[in-house]
Amino acid sequence: MIASETETAWYVYGVVPAHVDPVALAGAEGVGAERVELVSNGGVAAIVGRVPLDEFGEEPLRRNLERRDWLEATARAHDRVLAEALGHAPLVPLRFGTVYRSEQGVRDMLDERAAELSEAIERLRGRIELGVKAFLVEAQEDATPPPSSGRDYLLRKQEARAAASSVQAEAFESVRALHERLESLADDARVNPPQPPELSGRREPMLLNGAYLVGAERRPAFAAAVDECRDDRLELVVTGPWPPYNFVEREDPS
Repeated sequence: MIASETETAWYVYGVVPAHVDPVALAGAEGVGAERVELVSNGGVAAIVGRVPLDEFGEEPLRRNLERRDWLEATARAHDRVLAEALGHAPLVPLRFGTVYRSEQGVRDMLDERAAELSEAIERLRGRIELGVKAFLVEAQEDATPPPSSGRDYLLRKQEARAAASSVQAEAFESVRALHERLESLADDARVNPPQPPELSGRREPMLLNGAYLVGAERRPAFAAAVDECRDDRLELVVTGPWPPYNFVEREDPS
């Protein structure tokens, strides 16, 4: 993060080929409701917008990241710009909150990382990120009569734990097979840590939080593979297409 005493700075969303028509992004409303533009250098261009440093300077940003309402609204704006760009060109998304104090700082970054960014653009060309989440669906309880004694109660609890352990083991095996199948259809794949309920919005355990870099020609086969792997133990949720967040290197601005 680059701090500055100036009033505004340049927020960078991502990088695209320099030949992208800026008019294609003119309708995207970015962070702080600012319109976005392109800053080009050589064969690449940064998608940028002006932001106030009293909100996006190092210390203000640190405070704002603790405000859930601000973070959610700003992250939505960040994602909105990248989603718009993804429809027009191969895209290298940059880390949320990447800010430079001047346009020249943005150009210097493009110059220093030109080879890396050009390679990433070509690697991502024609590809999108799809997410697949697998949730363990709890079995319905049997309509059995209440236990007749304390011993009967303890036996039922023991049997229930054993049954739950068996169901979970089978579900994990299904998830492993699902990931291997989807990985074979993708150009690249990542398994991220399962999200806790407060992030997933689900009370069911998340057994898979996968991200897959998929070429356009393989999307139908990918969708079919997900459908073939559905069963009563698992609920599968496909998300995307997303900018390829999981398949680019993360670097701090410099």
